[in-house]
Amino acid sequence: MSTGQALLLSIRPRFVDAIFPGRKDVELRRVKPRLRPGDLVVIYASGVIKGIVGAFEVEGVTAATPKHIWRKHNGGSGLKKDEFDRYFSGVRIGYAIRIGKLWRHQEPVSLRTLRQRQTGFRPPQSYHYWQRDELLRVGGEGPPAHFQSRNKVQPLKTSSV
Repeated sequence: MSTGQALLLSIRPRFVDAIFPGRKDVELRRVKPRLRPGDLVVIYASGVIKGIVGAFEVEGVTAATPKHIWRKHNGGSGLKKDEFDRYFSGVRIGYAIRIGKLWRHQEPVSLRTLRQRQTGFRPPQSYHYWQRDELLRVGGEGPPAHFQSRNKVQPLKTSSV
């Protein structure tokens, strides 16, 4: 299961909006993430949201040529083919983090709140590795004992500070 490590991953709102209803089932990366099945990925929504919106359990990571990733995951990436090709331009091996069970905060934990909870907190440009317990302390409530299935995501209230 989990290693005790968590990954704080910055994702654009357009893709966040596709993850929770199940239209996006992989998160693409050009650099190899240190993740194993069962690890926790905490989602920081960039753009206008600027906050932690929830998390997912890593189902697995596909490491392959972009061509293979497109064939295997194209509909689940949230990208059109031309966007996908631009993203992976110049990369021999790409990575698709397969999204497993997930949960969502009812309201995002704002950047302001995150900075109140952790002096010097900076949103990740791409991602940061944290100790799971520390990230959950800063980011609000953790996932329930058993994550909700993709089709039955239940919002959780965030703790207030």
